[in-house]
Amino acid sequence: MALIERKEYTDWLKRYRDKKIIKVITGLRRVGKSTIFELYIAQLLKEGVAPEQIIKINFEELENEPLLDKSVLYRYLTDKLLPDRKLYIFLDEVQRVPEFEKVVDSLFVKDNVDLYITGSNAKFLSSEIATLLTGRYVEINVLPLSFREYSDHFAASGKDRRALFMDYVTYGALPGMFMFDTGSAEQREYVESVYKTILEKDVLRRNSAASRQLVESLLSYLVYNIGCLTSAKRISDTLNSNGTKVSYNTVNSYIETLQDCFFIYKADRYDIVGKEYLKLINKYYVTDFGFKYYILNNRTVELSQILENLVFLELKRRRFKIATGKIAEKEVDFIVKDAHDGLIYIQVAVTVMDEAKLEQELRPFREIEDNYPKYIITLDDLFVKDHDGIKTINALDFLLGQPL
Repeated sequence: MALIERKEYTDWLKRYRDKKIIKVITGLRRVGKSTIFELYIAQLLKEGVAPEQIIKINFEELENEPLLDKSVLYRYLTDKLLPDRKLYIFLDEVQRVPEFEKVVDSLFVKDNVDLYITGSNAKFLSSEIATLLTGRYVEINVLPLSFREYSDHFAASGKDRRALFMDYVTYGALPGMFMFDTGSAEQREYVESVYKTILEKDVLRRNSAASRQLVESLLSYLVYNIGCLTSAKRISDTLNSNGTKVSYNTVNSYIETLQDCFFIYKADRYDIVGKEYLKLINKYYVTDFGFKYYILNNRTVELSQILENLVFLELKRRRFKIATGKIAEKEVDFIVKDAHDGLIYIQVAVTVMDEAKLEQELRPFREIEDNYPKYIITLDDLFVKDHDGIKTINALDFLLGQPL
């Protein structure tokens, strides 16, 4: 199977090529981090970099087990150094090497090394490691395929974009899925195996006190309530009322673990009038909706929740800082901050063709006194119009790359 082009990520690596900085790629297991390395290495070779100038080590492969010792790894890599040429070093799933940061730090100071690393757990950039490497690394978080990447992959299928969108939200967008026919039993089994591996290796194994039943109950709650304001206290109260005994601290710990392995993302709540972030109550979003069948069993989530989740992920791909907004007693789905600290306000709705629904989405915007841009993102594609300077964007156009 041909590799799916992940141009957004390879272009990012290319921008930092040969710069004196460590390139760090993070993201969920099986989201395509290793493939991005392969695509980028292919580009290097095409541009004239010699094979002996490239070293790639995947620490999940058994043949590399001896290199899990930091001293052995460092000797192995320094023995490969070339006196008169750059050495491109790719360390995949480097968090498996205890004290890997000492190796990385020592390699960083060498003039003829260009260093790239990946990790599937946010803890590998813990405060201690981040302190050691402060000012020495840049990071990009890899997500499953965007709708644009997904649509490009299936461009020859003959399906229109709405049909592709329904496949996208139904089956998910993990790159490895495309070894199999869309909707096939083999594809479902693949996604289920990825889900179980993440649960076992990245959640339960990293939290020795974790209970599988409790973690799955928590995941079910979070996915079923995508886009809803919640808190660890509210979750623990709900689970307890349903017969699952769990403390606030345990729920908080499990949520942190799910965030650490990039299974879920959190959007903090921001008070628009008070201009401050509010503690305790947040929204959570799942990295890939293909997992929902194995998390929710026979329960379903609304298309409105799925659409809000997809908009969140697309905003994250565009590297915005994302929060959910509060103004008086009203809610704004997203407040995003761009690279220049400018704000953008966003409401997400499946449709605003109904006047009452349109008014519901517009009402919070009217109470915001600043002049930053305001958007409604909707699946409507007929009779779409702006309202008193508030722009309306078709969701599929947005997911296919239309800028804000």
